[in-house]
Amino acid sequence: MGLTTLTGAISGVRHSTETVGQMGRNGGSVRTGQVLAFRVGERSAQIKLPNVPDVKDGDSVTLAGRVKNGVFEALALRNDATAAIYRTPPLPGYVLGGLLVAVGVPLLFIFVGVLFIAVGAYTLYQAYTYDRAAKLLQGQAGDLAASASA
Repeated sequence: MGLTTLTGAISGVRHSTETVGQMGRNGGSVRTGQVLAFRVGERSAQIKLPNVPDVKDGDSVTLAGRVKNGVFEALALRNDATAAIYRTPPLPGYVLGGLLVAVGVPLLFIFVGVLFIAVGAYTLYQAYTYDRAAKLLQGQAGDLAASASA
């Protein structure tokens, strides 16, 4: 399913913090992210980001993402008033996916490499999707600027 955009005024902004991770005897890792749930027009939407975006009720926004279970799950958000684009950076996904594929290739002879390659390919695909969503909004911002100056 391809990426689509959704544009309109934002309302009913709700914010929460999502903490995911694991702890063990020798340490662990914890990742904290921000989840925003809101409406754009009459459509329910949400976005998960590493930082809190600067949006408030009434701001005009453009989202890039997919509809899942009736909710527009945004991968990138542009505040049309400030032209700021909020997104998850794709570089860590590209690096991790590339490393998993690189480790998986030499391990193919014991068949565990297939698992590494599959997880690496999925991670690369996710990073590419996040990158494409942000570029979709950047391209539209250029179109809006060109039409405003004409």
